[in-house]
Amino acid sequence: MAMDFLVRYPDYLGDALLDLYEETREPELLEAVQRIFINDEPSIRLVRMVRWRHGAYQNVEDALAMLSYYGLARPMQLAGDDGKIRRYEYLILPKAISFLEKCVQDYPELAWYRDRLALVMRVASGKSGSALKEWQYEHPQYGSTIQGDVIPTIQEQVEQRLTKFAGLEP
Repeated sequence: MAMDFLVRYPDYLGDALLDLYEETREPELLEAVQRIFINDEPSIRLVRMVRWRHGAYQNVEDALAMLSYYGLARPMQLAGDDGKIRRYEYLILPKAISFLEKCVQDYPELAWYRDRLALVMRVASGKSGSALKEWQYEHPQYGSTIQGDVIPTIQEQVEQRLTKFAGLEP
């Protein structure tokens, strides 16, 4: 859910990329954030989510069941030493990669999703879902959203950060 949230809320992804940019000063990160705002993605690509008990939520069981049925992904339950399920992961199977490559070849506009996931993976690299959710809760707009309400955008704050980093402010 935490990674899905970053796909669905381009402004939060932009903020996370700016955090990475602060650490690395890699110009392509700043350029990626600039493209997000030049293309008005926080308005056009925003797919709102509801804040639920443990953060952003959308029922994904039907979609995951379909991916599993077609042999594109396999759900895995990872248990702790005590035998209790501690977390869920989804193994992307090789058939999924060839399927996605064919989709992008046939419908080039779908490349946006592939490219977006590459950015999300940069942000998520080495982090657990819990760590990503903790980062989300650091944003007052996210953390103060009442359970059951739609999580608001942070577009304005991220645009201000971007302006600062891009050196456009006097």
